[in-house]
Amino acid sequence: MWQESSNLTNAFGDLSIGSIWQETPDCSESSLVSQLQTTLDLQQQLDIFSMSAGRVLPLCGMTLNTHSSNLQARGSKKGAYHHQSKLVLENQVLAEISYDSAHAFTPLVQRQLLLLESEWLFALRNALLVSRLQQMALKDPLTTLGNRRFFDDSFVKSVQLAKRHQLPLTLLLLDLDNFKQVNDNSGHYVGDEVLIAVADCMRESLRATDSLFRFGGDEFAVLLSDSDAEHADVVADRLLQSIYTNAFLASHNVGCSIGMARLSAEHQPRDLFHAADEALYQAKLSGKGRVSQYNGGRIKLLEKAAHSLLAAS
Repeated sequence: MWQESSNLTNAFGDLSIGSIWQETPDCSESSLVSQLQTTLDLQQQLDIFSMSAGRVLPLCGMTLNTHSSNLQARGSKKGAYHHQSKLVLENQVLAEISYDSAHAFTPLVQRQLLLLESEWLFALRNALLVSRLQQMALKDPLTTLGNRRFFDDSFVKSVQLAKRHQLPLTLLLLDLDNFKQVNDNSGHYVGDEVLIAVADCMRESLRATDSLFRFGGDEFAVLLSDSDAEHADVVADRLLQSIYTNAFLASHNVGCSIGMARLSAEHQPRDLFHAADEALYQAKLSGKGRVSQYNGGRIKLLEKAAHSLLAAS
């Protein structure tokens, strides 16, 4: 069962540059290369590297940018001085690293950091490869949204975190309307194009921080947190409108129905999912093209959602 990570020691500024936090292997007497080889986790490698870099120059922040992620070392914050460097191995740019400090990055400091960076390159490449394989295992290959496995893991974590810190969380379940007719009449290739178009609508109408998933088939899910969770009816309506106004989807008479449920104090993950699933079922029964909300044992149809543009199938 997932557990939220405990607070970690800050590696920057006056909070013990050389300290080793609990997720990082205790290799303080080993070389940097040896320490980095103890883990294939990008965050842990960044934290290990930040401690060695902090011995060259007191740092207050460090960021690692790769093609798929943006990571910060523990306790990072902006500094008066900034320095960037590209991590290149065998003519391939692996990542870009950014340093922040209250002190200037002199040419000597930059050379010393460059030497440290060279010690990271092989371990970094291995970690990036593992990260890419992990991401591929959690992505739906057609739409590149999170797959069912990723949803199951993210859903449990999100519910536990929201309950622990008393934060809002809302689950949206989407089911496409008239999708079967597309496959039957136009073939599975066009059906795939429909699914890709829906995924694009989801990405365009929802914030990048939202968690978007495709279960398989024509079923999708969205996890909303923070302010979006509190205004989930507005978000759901925006998503519905985006799908209904998409020219390609409209040409194939495809829309969607949405079931929505908000996390309550007594909800376990299965309860929240069941509530959203029941709301989706009621949205489909009510004529499709609707948003339906589960609220305290009741199903409320949100009539202000987009007018259905589809004929009932």
